[in-house]
Amino acid sequence: MQQQTSFQAYSPSQAQPGVQTSGGKIRIGHRRTQRQTRLFFAAAAVLFLVCLSLLDLSWEQFRSGIAGLPDIMSKVMTISFHAFPALLDGMVTSLIIAFLTVVISVVLSILLSFLIAENITPFKWAGRALRVVLLVIRTVPTTIWVLLAVASMGFGSMAGVLGLIFPTSSYLIKSFAAQIEESGDDTIEAMRAVGASWLQIVFKGLLPNLLLSFLAIISFRFEMEVAETVMLGMVGAGGIGVLLQDYISYYEFADLAMGIIIVFVTIFAVELISNRVRSRLARR
Repeated sequence: MQQQTSFQAYSPSQAQPGVQTSGGKIRIGHRRTQRQTRLFFAAAAVLFLVCLSLLDLSWEQFRSGIAGLPDIMSKVMTISFHAFPALLDGMVTSLIIAFLTVVISVVLSILLSFLIAENITPFKWAGRALRVVLLVIRTVPTTIWVLLAVASMGFGSMAGVLGLIFPTSSYLIKSFAAQIEESGDDTIEAMRAVGASWLQIVFKGLLPNLLLSFLAIISFRFEMEVAETVMLGMVGAGGIGVLLQDYISYYEFADLAMGIIIVFVTIFAVELISNRVRSRLARR
């Protein structure tokens, strides 16, 4: 006996809630998600209009600035090699400031990161207190730290190094601690089971395994540090930023153009080297 199977025609009206059909196509739409998306864009639009009104922008000034932009660009396109030696020396100084800042910050951050990592810290209350201090440091903009250093020590490279150490160390400590908390539990439990001390767990168990991750973080931070050093040099941190600020103040656009080219080439080269270092570390 042959069994007969009957098929019931599917009607769009029988679709489950949340599944919409149109033109033979099935479109899945979650009503709650769509409503949240519409609310998000509506709130963003309202916030944008409020911010626009609070800034009290002058459209006449904006139009006049746009009209004068071609003249400024034509002046910047005129490159002068007269200040090339001074600019190159300033760029080298900026690189040295960035390098010294990262090295000193790494030395400070290695041990402190193990003190605030929740899975390895010997004193949880001290680790939590240190987290609060780092949070306060991160909430203060880097420019403020450099200005404080300039106010206490005067203009120059030393103020740049001192002002950048605080935000750089805070960034590295937080990043290192996150790596420790993500990848160190098994090693910590195994070494504690055999009676290893805290220092043995840190230097013989965790640090060798985390060294490549730390190096990748350090290379990325150095890339950021070079760009910040150039920018903060304009407020007295030393390096090529001081020269760029002088050229802008005295409308020396030809020398400014040469400085921009040197900064661009240097940061581009640093980024390429940093990306290659991180890619090689990732393959190991």
